[in-house]
Amino acid sequence: MTERSPEKPRFAFDHVMIRVRNLGDALQFYRDVLGMAVIRQAEYPGGRFTNVFLAFDGESAAVELTWNWDRKADYEPGDAWGHLALAVPDLPVAMEYLASQGVPIRTPAKKMAHGSRMIGFVLDPDGHLVELVEPL
Repeated sequence: MTERSPEKPRFAFDHVMIRVRNLGDALQFYRDVLGMAVIRQAEYPGGRFTNVFLAFDGESAAVELTWNWDRKADYEPGDAWGHLALAVPDLPVAMEYLASQGVPIRTPAKKMAHGSRMIGFVLDPDGHLVELVEPL
């Protein structure tokens, strides 16, 4: 009897989770500045944390903000963490808008050092990198 390998399932991107120090500041950035919508929110009193899932209109992939109620110290993003990436049709216009909203600009819009794509980086309220890219 020959063992059969299981079939490869169809994988799809679901969400990225970020721990945040201040849920209000994080919501103001992701919801109000970037325009994501809250698609689900749950309070977990037993674990003393809140999860909020946000997505762009018509998109299924989400950002999960996890707020641990009793956390006092800032989080260390870690050496393996990179960034979130958001596509925008006109990068200079997007960067100008974000700057007008008080979002810290880490790297202004520019061509990639070893490519032709326009990119730029901003920081969310917890200092996480958010990359903005124009379509390929």
